[in-house]
Amino acid sequence: MLTIYNDWQKARLDIAFAETQLQQVKKLAEARLAAQRETVARLEKLVAAGTDAVKDLAHERANLLQTELLGRKEIHEAETALRVARRNEAALARQLQMAGLEPEILLQCTREVDLVLAEVPEGLGRHVAVGQQCTAVFFGLPGETFVGRISTIAPVVSRERRSLRLLIVMQDPQDKLRPGMFAQIGSGTEPRHSLVVPADAVLHVGRQDYVLVAGESGLWRIVAVEVGEPHQGYVEVLRGLQEGERIVGSGAILLKPLVSKAMRNTPRGTTTAAGG
Repeated sequence: MLTIYNDWQKARLDIAFAETQLQQVKKLAEARLAAQRETVARLEKLVAAGTDAVKDLAHERANLLQTELLGRKEIHEAETALRVARRNEAALARQLQMAGLEPEILLQCTREVDLVLAEVPEGLGRHVAVGQQCTAVFFGLPGETFVGRISTIAPVVSRERRSLRLLIVMQDPQDKLRPGMFAQIGSGTEPRHSLVVPADAVLHVGRQDYVLVAGESGLWRIVAVEVGEPHQGYVEVLRGLQEGERIVGSGAILLKPLVSKAMRNTPRGTTTAAGG
């Protein structure tokens, strides 16, 4: 990724150089052509006055044609170099976009604003959106929290990691962040009303998360839930629980073997109950 970014920056410089080169080549061609035209015009007057030979005029007229052809050739070569530079930059920009890096946003980096590249597991991709607030705690800066927003989301899932890449614009007013630093990032951190449970209450079995919910007659129901972001020992529950329901908290992990066995023997879509 860093190699592509560096190549893209170099391609932008190549475009600037090619544009300047084209303008200089055009000016040089115009200057040479104007000088040769003046020479031909002067000789035409001298030949008309009989003070110079016709063959000299013919020679300078041939030089005029040669100068014009040379100018066209040099301008064509300079224009071709500019087109090649622009195509190269566009190809590299597309590679950055496919990786979730918007080239125009990369140009917004300052001492106070940094760009952070994050990866979200494929299964959690539906929980992130452009414009969503994020918080980051960098391992090299423990105890400090940085705030930013998701700027872009890669259009494709990484084949190697099965994850989505996010580009986050992170506020760094004291310029503490450095390239290559690692962080734990939480998304969707705007203040909002949400249902949370102790993280220890959630049992992960197979590809599904479950909690034990108090039912009638002293029974506990095994309920599938969809969880969101963890925060300070708690985890957000997006679906599956209702506010006010009683659940098994920190002791739930002791019941995981029973839950796993019960779910293996229970048809999908049914609710399993266990004795209290």
